Amino acid sequence: MGGIIRFLNTPLTTVQGSSLTPVDLLITVGIVLLFYILARLGARQFQNRLEDRLRLTATNRRLIRTTVFLSILFAGVYTSLSSLGINLSIFLVPLGALSIGLGLGLQSLASNYIAGLVLMTEGTIRDGDVIEVDGIRGTVQEMSLRTTVVKTFSNTEVIVPNSLMVSQRLDNWTKSDQILRIESQIGVAYGADIGAVHEILHSHITAHGAVLADPEPRTFLVEFADSSLLFRIQYWIDDPTQRLSSLSEILESIYHGLQERGISIPFPQRDVWLKGDPFGQDIRLAAEAESDS
Repeated sequence: MGGIIRFLNTPLTTVQGSSLTPVDLLITVGIVLLFYILARLGARQFQNRLEDRLRLTATNRRLIRTTVFLSILFAGVYTSLSSLGINLSIFLVPLGALSIGLGLGLQSLASNYIAGLVLMTEGTIRDGDVIEVDGIRGTVQEMSLRTTVVKTFSNTEVIVPNSLMVSQRLDNWTKSDQILRIESQIGVAYGADIGAVHEILHSHITAHGAVLADPEPRTFLVEFADSSLLFRIQYWIDDPTQRLSSLSEILESIYHGLQERGISIPFPQRDVWLKGDPFGQDIRLAAEAESDS
């Protein structure tokens, strides 16, 4: 027993003028493990008691849990190093040099993390939002400090750097609500009954189950085009996933409705007028004179 005690108190090395023994190492490891357990418990307590009360999104919950865990764990590492008598100020110079190197080599990575903090604190986007950025359109699946996962309508998952979300124009279709306006244009032949066209368009739009009654669907005659009378339709839905399917079904229904009423949808066409050659008579007379001679 005495040998074990002597071994535990035997100096192994010297750190900043203070001897380091196995007992010191055991105490340091014990402190780190203790703070690791406290960090896990703190993150779990936050999840069990505070998340529901604060009504946070899944992304913000993950961010706060990670912040709580790392903060407590960092405090444990700091305490354990301090217990060894290490003056932590000596790390400031190498850490400063390291930060300069990282700043030069990892600028894009750092900008992504900063952009992630901006997005989460401002609430620009949330899990489940339908967004469009840099030509990418889809639903936000998951946000982290570095990237945002967007599931497109083609069922692919795109990993978008957060710096792109901040630097590019970002269209959030569902930030305040789920209501979207859908527009399309339809051309009918000249001579069609304009009132009947409005009636057909409006009735087939309102008959679709995804279309909202308020705001009310609207139809407009917007242009006398080259080959047709051009109408615009507008309606609203509250389910972004039905944006394309509802438009397809409504246009198909309108097409059949116009056919039943004898209203045609023209294709581009031009009228060509042929006029006589003003020099044709002179050429013919000259040719006849030459043949007589």
